[in-house]
Amino acid sequence: MAGKQVFIDSNVLVYANNALSPFCQTARNQLENMFSSFESVWVSRQVFREFAVVVSREMLNANGKVDFQLLATTIHRFEQDFMVAEDSQAVTHQLLQLLESTNTAGKQVHDANIVATMLLHGVDTILTNNVADFNRFSHLITLLPLI
Repeated sequence: MAGKQVFIDSNVLVYANNALSPFCQTARNQLENMFSSFESVWVSRQVFREFAVVVSREMLNANGKVDFQLLATTIHRFEQDFMVAEDSQAVTHQLLQLLESTNTAGKQVHDANIVATMLLHGVDTILTNNVADFNRFSHLITLLPLI
């Protein structure tokens, strides 16, 4: 797979950064594999937001407060470790085309936006634990299941 690019879904980063998750070690191993097997490993600003939603909610549930410094430090580390696909007007246009062509609505719009972002940045593979969420786009991208 050398020379190819891969996109990392937010759930993989959530699992890799939660030692209590039963998927933690698998996610960490898969991330190491992605960095050694692919030319570039991508995320997007949307993935950062989704990560922040889940992790801050987990922090609130665990001890009633969010460690914003830890959250910020982790996301800044992601900015250094990964290629970051920016959202743009072109992504919005690609998203609108995908919504219509795949009949996507509701919560699935978030997944469609990830696919639109991937396509505009030339990334054709995604590592995710939510393969079912991306099946409707399997004619456009390759799905790599976390498990």
